[in-house]
Amino acid sequence: MIIRNVTVIDGTGGAALPAVDVRIADGRFEDIRPSGADTTRAPSGNDVVLDGRGGYLLPGLWESHTHLTGFAMSLPEAERLPHLHRALADYLDSGITSVCDLGGSITQGRAIREASRADGTAASLFFAGPVFTSIQGWPLSFHGERSMAVEVGDVDEAPRQVEKLLDQVDFVKCIFDGKPRGGERVPLAALKAIIQAAHGAGKKVLVHVATGTDLREAVAAGADCIEHSFVPEDPADTSEAEQIAALLAQTGTLYCPTLVTWEQLGRNGDPAYLDELVADGISSAEDATAIAARPFWGMPFPHHPADESQTRFDYAMRSLPLFHEAGVKLVAGSDIAMGMPTPGSSLLRELQLFAKAGLPLSEIIATATGHAAEKIGKRDVVGTVTVGAVADALLLDADPLADISHLIDPRHRRAVVSSGRLV
Repeated sequence: MIIRNVTVIDGTGGAALPAVDVRIADGRFEDIRPSGADTTRAPSGNDVVLDGRGGYLLPGLWESHTHLTGFAMSLPEAERLPHLHRALADYLDSGITSVCDLGGSITQGRAIREASRADGTAASLFFAGPVFTSIQGWPLSFHGERSMAVEVGDVDEAPRQVEKLLDQVDFVKCIFDGKPRGGERVPLAALKAIIQAAHGAGKKVLVHVATGTDLREAVAAGADCIEHSFVPEDPADTSEAEQIAALLAQTGTLYCPTLVTWEQLGRNGDPAYLDELVADGISSAEDATAIAARPFWGMPFPHHPADESQTRFDYAMRSLPLFHEAGVKLVAGSDIAMGMPTPGSSLLRELQLFAKAGLPLSEIIATATGHAAEKIGKRDVVGTVTVGAVADALLLDADPLADISHLIDPRHRRAVVSSGRLV
C-alpha cells in the first residue's frame, strides 16, 4: 500500500510532516519520504495506492484501559467470544486499532487475542489476565468471579503467582487501593515483589490506585503506569497534584487518569449528562434514549460513590494541565462505557475531555498512540507512524491538530489501516 502526498502526525509528539508518501509492506511502515522524491521501487500492479492529498495520517488510536473480558463473563458462555469480537470490531470502526484489557479471564482473553490478530477485522487485543488484589479485595468484593483476580496475602507467594502468568499475558495489573471502604490493600512488600518478578521477565506493571498515598507508594515500588486519578485530600487545593506531578515526571512513571470513568460514575442517572454527550457529538438522541433504558443507569456503583467520583473528576480536570506542564507522559484510557453508546465512543470521550481540560492537541494524540504503546512496552513496534513500526493508522480528511472534533467525528475518517490491511 502507498499513501501519497499526505501529512503525517507520527505519534511521537514531534511536528507534523506535510506532503510525504508512506509505503506499507508486510504489515509495517516500510518507507516515509517527501512526495515526488525518487523511490527505489515503483508501485506494482498489486499495490493499493491511496490519494492522501488534503489528508492527515496518524497512528491507529489505542484504548489503553478497559475490561472487555470482565463484562463478557456475565454473558452465557456461548455468547462471550462473539460479544468480544463485536466489541473489538467496533473499536476498529472508531479508528481504535489496539485495545488493552486490564483485568479479566485469561482463557477468554487469550482466545479473543489470537482471533483478533488473525483476520484483521477487529482491533488487536493486549491483556493482563487476572488482576492481583488483596484477600477478597476489589473487584472480587463486587462480583466474586475468581477467574478475574489473584488474591495476594502472602508476600513470599506473590512472585510465584506472577510467574505462573508471565508467559501468557502482555503485562501485569495490580490493585493497590487504600480507600477506607475498600478493605485491606495488597501488602506493600507484596506489590514490590510482584513488580520485581514482572520486570525480570520484561513485563510492565500497571497499578490501580485510589489515594495519593497509594500513588506515591506504587511509584516507589516501581509501577510503570498509574491507573486512575486519585481522591484528593483537599479538593480545593491543587498543591497535592503539583507534588504528585513532580514525582511522576522525576521517575518517568506514566499516568492514565481515566477521566471519563469518573464523569460517568459521578453523573450516572443524570439526564443533563446524556444531553451533553449528544451536544458534544459523542451520542445521538437515539443513543441517549437507549442508554437511559439500561438497567444500571442511575443505579449506585459499588466501591465508587457518585459524590466521590464527581470530586475525582472535577479535581482531575482542574489539575491535568499541571501534569502536562511538569512533563508527565499521560495516557488515554476510559475503563467503562456504561453511559456511552459503544465501547469505542468512551475512548473518544476521554480524548474530548483532555481537550476540555486544556491539553494541547499534539499531546492528546500522543496519549492515545505513542504513550499508550509505551505503557505496555510496545513503543518499539507499534503506536507510531515510523519506519519499521506495525502499520496501524488512521487517515483523516481534516487536521486533528486544529480541532479535536476532527479526531473524534466519524465523518472525518477516510480510512483505517490495521496491520497493513485497509479497513
